[in-house]
Amino acid sequence: MTLSRESYWADKLDTTYQRTDLLFGLLPREALLERPIGLRHPFLFYLGHLPAFAWNQIGRGVLGAGHLDEALDVLFERGIDPKDDEGARRTSIPTWPSVSAVLSYRDASRRAVRAKIPEVLARASSADPLCENERILHLVLEHELMHQETLLYMLAECRPGLIQRPASVAPPGSSEGRAGERIHIPEGPAVIGAAWDEIPFGWDNEFGRATVSVRAFSLDSLPARNLDWRVFFRANGEPDSLRPRTWIHGAGRLLVKTVFGPVPFEVAAGWPVQVSGEQARAYCAHHGGRLPTEAELCRAAYMAAEGARRPYPWGDAAPAPCHGNFGFARLFPSPTGSHPGGASAWGVEELVGNGWEWTSTPFSPLPGFRAYARTYPGYSADFFDGEHDVVFGASFATDDKLLRPSFRNWYRRNYPYPFTSFRVAWDG
Repeated sequence: MTLSRESYWADKLDTTYQRTDLLFGLLPREALLERPIGLRHPFLFYLGHLPAFAWNQIGRGVLGAGHLDEALDVLFERGIDPKDDEGARRTSIPTWPSVSAVLSYRDASRRAVRAKIPEVLARASSADPLCENERILHLVLEHELMHQETLLYMLAECRPGLIQRPASVAPPGSSEGRAGERIHIPEGPAVIGAAWDEIPFGWDNEFGRATVSVRAFSLDSLPARNLDWRVFFRANGEPDSLRPRTWIHGAGRLLVKTVFGPVPFEVAAGWPVQVSGEQARAYCAHHGGRLPTEAELCRAAYMAAEGARRPYPWGDAAPAPCHGNFGFARLFPSPTGSHPGGASAWGVEELVGNGWEWTSTPFSPLPGFRAYARTYPGYSADFFDGEHDVVFGASFATDDKLLRPSFRNWYRRNYPYPFTSFRVAWDG
């Protein structure tokens, strides 16, 4: 049994490493020190951070095995989330190790982590919650999956022409998508989070399970599109404060950024518009509505009329391409309305996939919260600051493993770079 679990985890980690390497492989080696988003470290940091995190959590944290490379273990231990450019300057690192040194460190960490899998599994029956249910292995795996998404939205901010689309990635077609329709969701319960023994692994902010009474509300059946935002943008005089970060002008025409460089607006017209939470709030107010709360989206996505909670908006079936744009099935957004098979019990579509949906709910602990991962106590708690809002669902770059109903994600509400979306809600 231990051998089969060892093989399982070795395979899971290797598969994840392969995708990480493919993503870094999109970037020319000489560009690893580039910093396309000033509020993030350069790419080289993430090349070192992922293996450092794995070793620091498993080797140093759980097993007490000491440092792999003390200087690099510490240098790459944790990223940054500054509030503004001044904060980013204060946390900047002037000198980085060579690419060769970081790659050697990465490979050494991967070998060491693989070698420690049997020791982690041998502690599964201990009183350590990180070893119970193999949680520490889930934690390391999901951390890397989440950072793969970070890498992609950083790549989308690179200068045009730097990232070339591989022949294996089909170019996006042009479509205006489908406009949302207002759907009424009756009063009833919503469940946020999970009980400790309900799921084999969850991050600390997923516990405990909270049942919330949600008043009746209405919700757009689909997210707002680039096309919709252009109408709103023009109606408000096209101020810079409302210009999406993904919109740029080139060769006398409006373009929209993607991982592989900008595309004509007409190609992206039907995609969910990617804006900050603050910008999304302005759009909702203009349309006489507001951003939905986390509880409202949980109800719209996972609760059925009879009160049962579904594992996915569409029901019990495992996630598949017909249900939504997630799991790296494609590396572009889809035109809205492309996945009607993913509709919830209420007929609301795309609640999972195509873009993390902004909510009006500040990221905060659920009742009974505890930072149970002693190796990573600040994972959530450091962001309970009133400046970060919950984002709901998933994007096209979110792995299937993260599609559980209890999973919670968050961004600063003024942060425009991630693959986000939003829809309008109304009272009553």
